[in-house]
Amino acid sequence: MASQAGSYLGQSKTGSGKAIPVFTQGPMAGQIDINALIASTLDRRKKYFHDMLKLAPGATVANTPYLMFQVPLGAQDPYNGNIAKTMLETNMRSGGMFNPPYDLIVNNLGFKFNEDVLLFDMEQLLKLCWFDFKILEKTMWDGGLWRRPPGAGVSGATSATSEAAWNNGIPEPGAIWWFGDYKKYIPPLVNFSLTLNFPESYNTFFNSNLPANVAAQGTAGTNLPTLASQAKGSNGVQLDCILNGLSDGPVQ
Repeated sequence: MASQAGSYLGQSKTGSGKAIPVFTQGPMAGQIDINALIASTLDRRKKYFHDMLKLAPGATVANTPYLMFQVPLGAQDPYNGNIAKTMLETNMRSGGMFNPPYDLIVNNLGFKFNEDVLLFDMEQLLKLCWFDFKILEKTMWDGGLWRRPPGAGVSGATSATSEAAWNNGIPEPGAIWWFGDYKKYIPPLVNFSLTLNFPESYNTFFNSNLPANVAAQGTAGTNLPTLASQAKGSNGVQLDCILNGLSDGPVQ
């Protein structure tokens, strides 16, 4: 049986004893005014937003910055053959901002490598990449990926030959760089950006004295960082960039 106008599931009062608000005029007259009912009420959650960069085995990184969090769910990924992103790659609904009423208080920024990444490949990014995170046009954090472990991943042991798992840090939620009193707030509709940058070739970074592991790949010193080939054991890199914190959403 349908509920009486101005009631919800047979109730005409809220839990605090106040009358459930209804529209007083127009085509919705007598029906529940749900916006008035939940005014100033928020659903506050622990939440992370992520965006993934994919590099194929043998790939050489680009000499232009990789722009993360700019390609939302369902849009084509310019760094992965223009294949549409799913929730595996990102949970951003808009490029570079949160749609109202969503926002984020950023407690930590993390970078998680795929568990089957070759150690050599991970080392290229940890050594030769620097990031820049901005809210509007102001840089909030920058530096090496190594200082921002994700506090997530896989650990364990195996007896299988030539099997290993590597990551940036240890898979423990507390093993992060926690911003504490210096966390930052990203309101709805405010632009933010994360760029991954590779400004130096091997010759520049190592002063033309290539380390043994780079020389063993047969990579030219004039190259920008280059992953190992599939023949040399590379599984490519899937690097998840993570913004973790508290987010407000709508109450339904």
